[in-house]
Amino acid sequence: MQEEKRYLFVHFTGESSEGEQIYFSVSRDGLHWQDLNDGKMVVQSCIGEKGVRDPFILRSQLDGYFYILGTDLRIANEKGWTIAQEQGSMNMLIWQSKDLIHWSQPWNFQVDIPGAGCVWAPEAIYDTEEKAYLVIWASKVKESGEERKHRIYCSYTKDFVEFTKPQKYIERSHDIIDTTIIEEEGIFYRFSKDETTKNIRMDFGKHLQGEFQEIVSESLNSIMGVEGPIAFPLKENGTWCLMVDQFAEGLGYLPLICKDLKEGVFQRADTEQYDMGKNQKRHGSILVLKEEEYNNVLNYWGNNVLKPLVPGLFADPDVIKYKNKYYLYPTTDGYTNWSGTQFHAFSSDDLRDWKDEGIILDVATEQVPWGTGCAWAPAIYEREGSFYYYFCAKRTDGVSCIGVAVSDSPVGSFRAEPTPLITPEILKASGIEMSQTIDPSIYEEDGEVYLLFGNGSAAIVKLSKDLTHILPETMKKLEGADDFREAITVLKKNGIYHFTWSCDDTGSEDYHVNYGISESLYGPIQYQYPVLMKNTELDILGTGHHCIFKEPEEEKYYIVYHRFGTPLSKYTEGKGFHRELSIDKIEFKNGLLQPVKVSQNSKI
Repeated sequence: MQEEKRYLFVHFTGESSEGEQIYFSVSRDGLHWQDLNDGKMVVQSCIGEKGVRDPFILRSQLDGYFYILGTDLRIANEKGWTIAQEQGSMNMLIWQSKDLIHWSQPWNFQVDIPGAGCVWAPEAIYDTEEKAYLVIWASKVKESGEERKHRIYCSYTKDFVEFTKPQKYIERSHDIIDTTIIEEEGIFYRFSKDETTKNIRMDFGKHLQGEFQEIVSESLNSIMGVEGPIAFPLKENGTWCLMVDQFAEGLGYLPLICKDLKEGVFQRADTEQYDMGKNQKRHGSILVLKEEEYNNVLNYWGNNVLKPLVPGLFADPDVIKYKNKYYLYPTTDGYTNWSGTQFHAFSSDDLRDWKDEGIILDVATEQVPWGTGCAWAPAIYEREGSFYYYFCAKRTDGVSCIGVAVSDSPVGSFRAEPTPLITPEILKASGIEMSQTIDPSIYEEDGEVYLLFGNGSAAIVKLSKDLTHILPETMKKLEGADDFREAITVLKKNGIYHFTWSCDDTGSEDYHVNYGISESLYGPIQYQYPVLMKNTELDILGTGHHCIFKEPEEEKYYIVYHRFGTPLSKYTEGKGFHRELSIDKIEFKNGLLQPVKVSQNSKI
């Protein structure tokens, strides 16, 4: 039984500030399209003109990778179309991916054509005779005795890194751009835009480098003001769809249906037969997907699919801002019984896109002389360019303690103190009982720094001036944290202390965050209500162990927390140690923290 066709549409959206980047849409039938990633860009060009138009996607028959080729152009730079054609970029942009989800950084192929002014709309098709990919594009070139004119040029490649010397491929009396090629039953069909008449012309040939004959298509000739042709097979055998971009009227793509390419008869799809999605789609390409590929793309980029703050499994986050950069410190998750030993740090310029700065502390190495494993729940504090990292680990006797490590960089590496900061023995001496000595958070007021912590019951203690010791006489149990389990934090606003803490168990889908207030840092706490809870409709479960981050010098607050890893079906067991990070805004109203409206995509 032949597998059902699925489709990926790769395109840009227009000349807006972010429109000239790469966007994804998918379809089950090739006519009804769903925009992915909430209609936002998926791949961005950060080199050359810092824009990309006319993206073309292919699955390589030679190495199995997916490649995107694109035009290095950004009209939103306001240089104008004359500059773009005659003095524009001579680079072709290229990306590579194994899975359609994770894309490489772009690189470029610099086209060496004397007198050329641009490289537009690159595409590729496999040439079985050459056993290589024929890559084609349009360049506007001034040749001897002629005005500048757009022609189609070509080059061969096997890896999209090394290319043969460019050659002229198609020349006509009029300017020609936007050529796409398909093959059916050993015949190649080419569709190109005539820049003078502003419509699509069609021809065919038996060999990619052989002679081509025009197919006079009255239906194509009658559709003016279009460009960017895309041809792909529909579900019904022998039926093709030709998409044309109605650029002149700003109407986006129009599907044309053809049941016999040799005859060149194309019928406009009725408006009720197709839906191009919310984004207007400009010159792009369509790749036929396998069912598994379609599901993977939809699961990752789909608007109804959860997306973590950072890729991978992490939990128990803390965040600071230092010198206009944000730093995120979580527990590394995914280990049975929370047995991981390494801590990572992440950095970001905007709280949206995060860079993994690598391992900053490994509690199973000499970095932590007293530790053996179970690296949990870090907290961070910065003073005068020194960074103090409070973390949990188990001793050789299997008992959890809280330690501290110091670095002169927010991304380490950190040097741990030779002994733990807080142990069960220290708690016992202070008359405090708790299930485990874990989950530190930091609070500063009037130059004094306090550490809050606990599991089963909550406590607070003041730190010494060097921030690497506690003042035992200041340690006190915090009363009033209703249903307290772990991970207590505090912030002060308008003279009131706002406490939040996690309840239930991190392995429970009902793990959540409660909220209370006090007029004193040392309590007692007056319980108010839950501020962070699951949302079963969105598959957001197990929401807890959080930090509340305030934007310095602004009244903006964010809650960063973990939830069960998604999709939920991926983790049939051990959801409590398969967790991912999320971030949402949190607000005050009438002097109180308001319940969080949890979001799907962890992007603020």
